[in-house]
Amino acid sequence: MITSSIKTSKCAFEPNKITKTLAKIGGFIPKPVSDFCDLTPKASMKRTTQFVILAGCVLFGRYIQARNKDEKREILTRDTGMLFTAVYAVPLFKKLASLFINKKTGIPVAHGEKGLLKNINPEKGIQMASYEQLEGWLSVKSTESFNGIKHGLTGFCANIKNLGGNLMKCFKILDKNSDKTLNDLAKLVGIDEKVTNKNILKVIYNAEKSTDQKIQTALNELKKLFVRNELNSASEKAPLFRSMTNKLKKIMGMTEEGMNPLLKKASHYKSVTGASCIAATAFILGGLLPWFNIQHTKKLYDEKKKAENNGLNNEQTKTLPINNSNMMNKFELFQKTGQFV
Repeated sequence: MITSSIKTSKCAFEPNKITKTLAKIGGFIPKPVSDFCDLTPKASMKRTTQFVILAGCVLFGRYIQARNKDEKREILTRDTGMLFTAVYAVPLFKKLASLFINKKTGIPVAHGEKGLLKNINPEKGIQMASYEQLEGWLSVKSTESFNGIKHGLTGFCANIKNLGGNLMKCFKILDKNSDKTLNDLAKLVGIDEKVTNKNILKVIYNAEKSTDQKIQTALNELKKLFVRNELNSASEKAPLFRSMTNKLKKIMGMTEEGMNPLLKKASHYKSVTGASCIAATAFILGGLLPWFNIQHTKKLYDEKKKAENNGLNNEQTKTLPINNSNMMNKFELFQKTGQFV
């Protein structure tokens, strides 16, 4: 099986100053405290630990101070749901969105193990890729960069496929006429069948092994599709504000300058997914959970009121005097006439 030497689990760039500063701060925290709180080297706390500590400190404190059963019920239903959503919602939504994007578009935007049990923990399983990771997966600086990748273009494409990408769809995004280019290349290397996502690696592998100049020229055209263009001189000479904005966007991984079409689309999906997940979480916290709590409380109140009314009616029925005078008059009349009216 063809594999790639591209690393997908770690960022290909050095940590920035903020990350280094957080790491230094984390070094001052006593080890027992760090181990108990499950702190990472960046001095950030894992989400599961956050949930346990917040539930213990906030929810438990509120619960023991609750004045009645209604307040206790609200803490267990509304507040617990809000805390769970605040801690877990965004990463879980990102996992689901990543799987959807991978399946529908064929563009790999996440990495990690699949499976329900492996993805309950937000820090494990499938993780949305960073902009730097997407850049490393879907683009190269130049065609010569493939020389530093194990198996060259074959290994580069194998990595995309191993990450859940559909190579035929990816090439289609890079070039609308890529189907024809790949099928022509297949014929040149002696493969008569139509190129599909199943045999595309075989076509590229055979092409890279060939010494035929025509094949190498066609292969080089495919390599150029993944090359990202560096910022042009016109952008560098732009007005100060625009130049600083472009550099800031580039640092954040948001600039579209220098991106190939595949990387541009993957970055767009990542940005939209992140914003959508935050919006969905805000909707749950600010709208859905409060609405559910209001409806649930109203239903309980109506049931309680109905039960109290039924109990009051039964009590009144027991205490009301029974009027037997009419029945006695009818009995006396029966004795005199022999007929019951």
